[in-house]
Amino acid sequence: MGSTAELLVWGPNPEPLADWATAEIERCEASWSRFRPSSELAALNHCAGAGAVTVSARLWGALVRARRAHLETDGLFDPTVLGSLVALGYDRSFADAPPADVASAIGAGAPGFASVGLDDERRAVRLPANVGIDLGGIGKGLAADLVVEGLLARGAAGVCVSMGGDVRVGGPGPDRDDAWEIRVEDPRDDREAFVFPLVDEALAQSSTLFRRWRRGGREVHHLIDPRTGGPSASGVVCAVVTAREAWHAEILAKAALVAGVDAGIALLERAGADGWLLARDGTAHSTRDVADVAWERPRSAHMGMEVAT
Repeated sequence: MGSTAELLVWGPNPEPLADWATAEIERCEASWSRFRPSSELAALNHCAGAGAVTVSARLWGALVRARRAHLETDGLFDPTVLGSLVALGYDRSFADAPPADVASAIGAGAPGFASVGLDDERRAVRLPANVGIDLGGIGKGLAADLVVEGLLARGAAGVCVSMGGDVRVGGPGPDRDDAWEIRVEDPRDDREAFVFPLVDEALAQSSTLFRRWRRGGREVHHLIDPRTGGPSASGVVCAVVTAREAWHAEILAKAALVAGVDAGIALLERAGADGWLLARDGTAHSTRDVADVAWERPRSAHMGMEVAT
């Protein structure tokens, strides 16, 4: 899915558990990665405008969550931004080659996920012509959820999975009060912003500073505002969100970043999630319940310090 996966698991026979987790991530990759031409999602996008396509239970689960996310965020999370990403030059994984300096024009806003037909009875999807889906971050978050839940069901005592920065934990952790102490990095310099304890929940981080390239002589990023079809210009450069599941934390982080500081914090509060937004001017803002966890540089931040993530 164009990102790095990290796994910590302990319990009886941890090696077979780790092997299963690796295979499960591969199954997710084969289902909904847009960077793999042979994926089921790629095949679905290829059928845009050609009628309804029945999909696997795995891909259907991701699409149903995407529908819920689209509604919950009033359209600020929208998987139909694929055309905008390709127009900007982000048509391949950064692991293969960073996007080149492209000059193609950004089109109008995203077609909108409401234009995608989902038939719950037949588990079928109908894409309008010229509409493609990018499951991006929600796919990474859902993969982390599936791995943690599957490992716990197979006897793991404790699990921590990170998929491209989307972290999901399950079972007791090694730190105080059986928590997993998750180090959150400041995207401006990769130094520690704060540490947050997770217990059977998830944390996701989205930033406009991680994946950047040049388009038409100016710098752009991969977080698209579906209302305009261009990179988000809300003034928020990073969002960190905690929620019960990683896919949910991921979509809320992206939507809050696109919404801007005030609307983004309000969105998180309505969703019952906690989070922090870092504005371009360096000010940090948070929801009420985590106001005591300050986003600030520690007095002695160490580059490359090892943490339990």
